[in-house]
This record gives sequence, C-alpha cells and structure tokens, in this order.
Amino acid sequence: LEKACNVVIDDRVREWSIGGSFGKDADVKRAHSLALKSRSYARSSFSLDLPDGVTLEDVQSRVDARARARTDRQYQESDVMRDAILQEFDVVIHDTIKMWSVGGEFGSDDPVKARAEALKTYTRRGGGNLSEDDVALIQDMLTKRFDAKRVRNFNEADEIRSHLHTTYNVNVNDKSREWRVLSDDYVQTKTEKGAKELTADEVSIVESRIVKRAILKKSKSYEEADAIRDELENTYSVLVDDKTKEWKIVASGGYGRFAADAALSQLSPYKQKKIEKDVDEEFDAIFNRVKADLAVADTAVEADVAPEEEEDTSSPSQLVSSSEPAQAPSRDELMALTVPSLKEKLREAGKLVGGKKAELIDRLLA
Repeated sequence: LEKACNVVIDDRVREWSIGGSFGKDADVKRAHSLALKSRSYARSSFSLDLPDGVTLEDVQSRVDARARARTDRQYQESDVMRDAILQEFDVVIHDTIKMWSVGGEFGSDDPVKARAEALKTYTRRGGGNLSEDDVALIQDMLTKRFDAKRVRNFNEADEIRSHLHTTYNVNVNDKSREWRVLSDDYVQTKTEKGAKELTADEVSIVESRIVKRAILKKSKSYEEADAIRDELENTYSVLVDDKTKEWKIVASGGYGRFAADAALSQLSPYKQKKIEKDVDEEFDAIFNRVKADLAVADTAVEADVAPEEEEDTSSPSQLVSSSEPAQAPSRDELMALTVPSLKEKLREAGKLVGGKKAELIDRLLA
C-alpha cells in the first residue's frame, strides 16, 4: 500500500493516511518514535564510571551487537547477550529509551521515573510564618503522603493531610501539586519577564493597598475592593491571586498563567467550582479516549498472537447459565469515569448522587 498508493497505516490509532500525515500532534509523536527507533543505544547521563580497564567502545560494541540481534528477532540470543553484559560490566540496558547505564540508574533520562518524581514534588504558594526546618518537614511529609497514596494506603495519606492542617494550618492541592499556609498574608512572587521593576516606596504602597483591599473584602465592600484591584493593575501592573494569596508584577497585558489564575480566584465560589468541574470533565473525557485507544491496541496485539480456539457450539441458554456474575469495578476503573457516568451508576443502584467525585466512588464501592 505504501509503495503503490502512498498510503501509510498507523496500527496504534487504527487509521490510514495518504501521504502519511495523521495531524500535527500525531506526526510529532510519530517522528519522535521513528527517531528513537533509528538511533543506536546511548549511555545514560546518570551512569556510574566504567569498571577499570573497560573502555566506552568495549561496552558500546557489545550493546550494539545485542541491538542487532533484537532487530533480527533473535530474542533468545539477545537475552543471553544482555545477561552477559550485565555480568561483565554491571551494565543495565533499558530498551524502552534505548539507553544503558553502569549500575542501572537512569534518573530523569527515564521519562516514566521522571514523571513519578515530578508528581512527588509539591510547590509552596503564598505566605505564612514558617521556619526553614518547618518547610523541610512539610515537604518530607508530602512525599510520604504521595508514597502512601501510590500503594493505595489512603488512610495513612488522609492522616498525614489532617496532621499538616491541624499542626501547620497547611492546605494541600493535589490537582495543582501545591500547598500553602492558610493565612491572610499576601506575598510577592517573582516579577514577570519584561515587566518594569517597582521602587521600594511603590512596593510599600502596593502592600498597604493589598492589605486595605483584604479588609474591604472581609467587610463585603466589594466595589471598593475591586476599585483597589483595578488601581493596582492600571497603575503598578500588579495582579493579585486571592486563592494563593500572592501578588505579581506582570508585563503589559498580563496574559500568562498567573493572570488566568488571578482572574479565576476573583470569581464567586460557584463560578470557580463550575469552571473546575468543566475542566475535570474535559480531562476525564481525554483520559477515557486514551484508555480506549490503548485497550484497542492491546486487543489487536493479543489477536495477532492468540492461539486458535475451537468454535464454541454452546447454545445461548448454556452460555447464560454458565457465565459468572460480573465483577464489581475497582477504584481505578471508577476513577477513569466522568462524574455524570458515576452518578448514572448510583442512580441505577438506587443510591444518592450528590457530592464530589471521591464521595461518589466511595458510595459505589460501599
């Protein structure tokens, strides 16, 4: 098909294309995959030093020879070669990223591990009177909480979160991977690139106006508070994020992420929740589409390698009587569903449908 009609087939997405284009994003991924396949195995930047008397060429030639065996589908021979390389040089080969490492450490060269490490890291936002030791202890507890959640020890994770709140008045946002002290103090963040710097006197004025605005908001004098907000933006190019309790000097226009977050923070709680709900449902839909594509790809692979089975001549009644009851969905399977889908399942089960997504899932599993 490719030679005769210039038709390229992508089995992963089950699509074909004249000329080979599947859209910008798909083409970028395809180009990256082809580039990875065409290059040779490289040494990881996290590799330890080579053993004494062993040169880089010694190891690379052995790794390349094993790669050629894999390309020729001589898998048993390539496994023997891989084990020999490990035994002789303490070199671990990572076929997914086409790298090798003395000692087996790949660090951020491995995108899966890099992503896992990134998820462990929570960024502090806002102010609050904490010592450096307190901050370090909180970061350590957040890492332990992440590890507990990863092994599904939700009770321990909840206990850590409660301890952070009661001891340090810390609020944790898992969605944005951020934490902050629940305080009315506003703190200045790094000035946006290209923005003008304020003098010390101007900073002092901005800080006093922000304090005044916070007092007005507490007394529900919203028009006066909004007037100060507009004054800060128009006079000093300062935006205020009421959710994280931060303010920032921005470049003209203020179209960055901080500007968007600041605008969202100043909406009513109802509008904020509605926007967050819409974003959650959009990401759930994307996740479900990706999961479905992967399931189709896995099914196709299994169909290629599955042994032939004898035709099932059982009657429909026999099939019904011999089938086992459907297994209840797991928490991970329910997490992949959208909120409307979860509510529909609750309606079918005759249960309440109100609450957040986690509460809906708990109710379905009860």
